Amino acid sequence: MINLKLSFILICVTSVVMGQKIDQSKLDSTIAGFYKDPAAPGISCAVSQNGRLIYRNAIGRADLKEKRAITSSSHFRLASVSKQVTAQAIYTLVIQKRLKLDDRLSHFFEDFPVALRGITIEQLLQHTSGIWDYEELIPKDRKDQVSDRDVLNYIKQTDRLYFPSGSQFRYSNTGYCLLSLIVEQVTKQSFASFVKDQLFEPMGISKGLVYEQGKTVDERVYGYHPAEGSYLFADQSVTSATQGDGGVYLSADEYHKWANFLLKDRLLDSGVEHLLDQMASPVKDGIAYHFGWFIQKKAGNKILFHSGESTGFHNVVYIDMQKGLVISLFSNRDDFMIGEAFDAILKTMDISKPVSNAPSISTFAWLNGVYANE
Repeated sequence: MINLKLSFILICVTSVVMGQKIDQSKLDSTIAGFYKDPAAPGISCAVSQNGRLIYRNAIGRADLKEKRAITSSSHFRLASVSKQVTAQAIYTLVIQKRLKLDDRLSHFFEDFPVALRGITIEQLLQHTSGIWDYEELIPKDRKDQVSDRDVLNYIKQTDRLYFPSGSQFRYSNTGYCLLSLIVEQVTKQSFASFVKDQLFEPMGISKGLVYEQGKTVDERVYGYHPAEGSYLFADQSVTSATQGDGGVYLSADEYHKWANFLLKDRLLDSGVEHLLDQMASPVKDGIAYHFGWFIQKKAGNKILFHSGESTGFHNVVYIDMQKGLVISLFSNRDDFMIGEAFDAILKTMDISKPVSNAPSISTFAWLNGVYANE
């Protein structure tokens, strides 16, 4: 009789962990309401709490040609969700006392334009450097993919800023490409190998990686663009090969290993807590930014969230530090369906949207506006 009762508890569709209710059937129905076609590009959703996965769901195909299904072990290009990995690579070097957050760019790069020399590592992490967007500097006729080193070369051709460094927020992919190059400069190894050796492998992430051209990504998900009732292959663009701003590939299962490492280790570090609490740069609508995260502070708690947008991929991640709750959505289609889906998932879980001052638009659309510096 006792065993039967335990079995009933284990198979019950509703789980309550530290006050967070998970109704699996309702979540399944919510996601299926947006991603209806299992033969189309789709989505991988996962939820964990206190280090334990409590919900997983995947709908759609990772590769339309091979008809491979998306699973929780499928590897998505994370786009700007990658920035939190770049930030933690930098902080690993801070912990190792190999650099300081107030180190200036002139310390790492020779022949740097005068206007850019005083920019600090922390300003790159905060998006307060004022440095130019490298996308504006790419020649219109360029066909080859841009590397982080190309970004540096483009920036060396400028000697002006959008505004004095440290004076305001402006989202910058350029800054995070330079951060990956700083990691290489300090460690004398590639950014990809440093992330693998110092971050991923120690936490048991053996297949996730920072993409390098020519390397194989296991169980790779390919990106698509919706067009007139069908989906066009749209996996790469000229800017899809940069690493520091968006080059990480992880599965849903691996991402939750990563996020729970942050929760148990890095986000509780006194230095990181100070940066997120006191040094985060104001963005708008009560949201701040630091270390690869948008931050909502509420009643002594911090909600961290970020999205990723690139050719063929749209992603959203969310952490409630007080609850130890992690939510991730990875999609291999670059439409805005994920915005409505993410907010609907939060509502199903009885969670408020992190940007409460902008109720008329989705969290994803709000983030999209920030990236566009609107």
